[in-house]
Amino acid sequence: VFFFNDTATTEIYTQAFVGSVRCVQETGINAEYMGIICQLGSMPTIYVIKDTLISLLGKQLTDEQFMDICFDYGLEIELTDMKAMPHRDIAHEKEDQIVYKIDVPANRYDLLCAEGVARALRCYLGLSDPVTYSLTNGGKPIEKIVVDSSVKAIRPYVVCGILRNITFTPESYNSFISLQDKLHATLCRHRKFVAIGTHDLDTIKGPFLYRALPPKEICFKALNQAKEMTAEELMVLYEEDLKLKAYLGIIRSSPVYPVIYDANGVVLSMPPIINGEHSKISLKTKNVFIECTALDLTKAILTLNEVICSFSQYSNPAFTIEGVEVINEGKSEVYPKIETRDVLVDVEYVRNITGSPELTSAQCVQLLKKMDVRGEVISDLAFKAIVPPTRGDILHKCDIAEDVAVAIGFNNLKPELPNVSGTIGKQLPINKLTNELRKVCTCAKYNECLTLCLVSKVEQFTKMRKKGPSKDNKICVLLSNPISSECDSARVSLLPGLLKCLRSNIDVKLPIRFFEIGDIVLLDPSTETGARNARRLAALYSDLSAGFEYIHGLLDYIMVKLGIPCDKEVGYQLRTGKDESFIEGAQLEIVHKGVPIGIMGIVHPEVLLAFDLGYPVSLLELDIDYLAKVFFHQLILKLIDNEFRLSLIHI
Repeated sequence: VFFFNDTATTEIYTQAFVGSVRCVQETGINAEYMGIICQLGSMPTIYVIKDTLISLLGKQLTDEQFMDICFDYGLEIELTDMKAMPHRDIAHEKEDQIVYKIDVPANRYDLLCAEGVARALRCYLGLSDPVTYSLTNGGKPIEKIVVDSSVKAIRPYVVCGILRNITFTPESYNSFISLQDKLHATLCRHRKFVAIGTHDLDTIKGPFLYRALPPKEICFKALNQAKEMTAEELMVLYEEDLKLKAYLGIIRSSPVYPVIYDANGVVLSMPPIINGEHSKISLKTKNVFIECTALDLTKAILTLNEVICSFSQYSNPAFTIEGVEVINEGKSEVYPKIETRDVLVDVEYVRNITGSPELTSAQCVQLLKKMDVRGEVISDLAFKAIVPPTRGDILHKCDIAEDVAVAIGFNNLKPELPNVSGTIGKQLPINKLTNELRKVCTCAKYNECLTLCLVSKVEQFTKMRKKGPSKDNKICVLLSNPISSECDSARVSLLPGLLKCLRSNIDVKLPIRFFEIGDIVLLDPSTETGARNARRLAALYSDLSAGFEYIHGLLDYIMVKLGIPCDKEVGYQLRTGKDESFIEGAQLEIVHKGVPIGIMGIVHPEVLLAFDLGYPVSLLELDIDYLAKVFFHQLILKLIDNEFRLSLIHI
């Protein structure tokens, strides 16, 4: 996938191939997915006051030294000041303090706070060993939360944990709040999949109840509000809130809203919108109750682990966590799940990935310690990586190999060209053929167009005098949730796009010659997605007369350059066409051994009227995929010998 600095170009190229990325025969491309593709996001960024981070790190470093260490670890860092911070510290620190702006890799959720960065760098510098987290009371929970069946329809999962005897400073408190915001924006997908709630445990009483109720029946004093309001009233109030209004749509359409109560009927939160004022945390809070409600249990567990493990260092004893029993449909589970995971790795695999043939199992284990991952030597050929609960980014042994490479230092790895034949990348034959055909059409004085892959059903069928899709006649990929009626289906022909392009350039001096080579999207039950891309070439000629002879000449010219004769036995032939978009008797179908591979003709007056065109038009469309497949050998030989390119010189 390629992205461009120019937003319009990015949108064009994104829509051009999105049909093959996410196509479903029944519902087509989901517009929400396409919107996600088009968003050009960046790495998560955190702002940390230098003195705070150095204090957590426990080692004095100059700015240059710290930046070099972060670069080696894989973090991008920039020096700034307090004015650049998106949220001012509650301690109202001095304006002249140095602030580190750190860009964190998108999958390293454990580095989204100062505590996580300091913990990782302490291991990397050898100042401490990987942390071991433990549950208090031998893992037996004191508190519990009961999940009512009513939440199945809205937000079915909840996981909880407790930090006891915690001591907040202004800096750690601010970091605690900031981490929740960062997780909400990344792992939690803006609270859609997971929402985090933190509460002062000393102000509430268990057991807790997680249920769903109609909004009229939910009434409580929300965070930073002066009076109690119903959920309906809060939803209206937060429509004007710059931050919270973005989350209202997650539950607004539901007949019931999720809510968490304590044993006294006090509302802790109405996820994913707002917490209650009664249980809000402060600098004086000593015991923190953390709950994560979710649509995805795996994301909820990972989110809870990141929050509770990152700040368990402020508990007493440090790195101890109290579990909470969650009773759901009669089944009992204790969260958080802070057990480690074992990943068995072959030493030879790591050697091949890192290009370090001298590595041993013992060396790999020592290097992993620098990456906050414990390990054990199994044999000379293998070792075991013990993944902590905070490293949700480690999914496969290749992630272990990557950590070993970071620990070695990418600058210390020796680059080598693989001693394997046939691994050098090169252009696909179909793309090479496409590029050469572009040159042919350009030399024939045709101007190239680039139209969108997503079009309107009206333009694609009704205006072209063709029968559109229906429940019994599925002929194209439809979007299940189109952002506009102008792009509610994937194109099955390039011709409507050329006619639209002509309409937009109607004032250009005649004659007008356009061509386009691009992909269309066809339904194909044999593929995994239910649809496939197909390469087509289309051309348009418009003048005071139809100019059919010019379009016919372009076809002949293309076929001559491809070395495909107009011959019934070994090449192509022409026969009368029956396409509704063209005038009857003024169109020809291009066939190869009885298989239609293209169409050309004079456009029907009703089509011209539908597209608001005042001059006659001739069109050509050709199946490039078919030509490349059937005439593969002779086309490739021409491209390899460069005869095709040289023949253009004498046009």
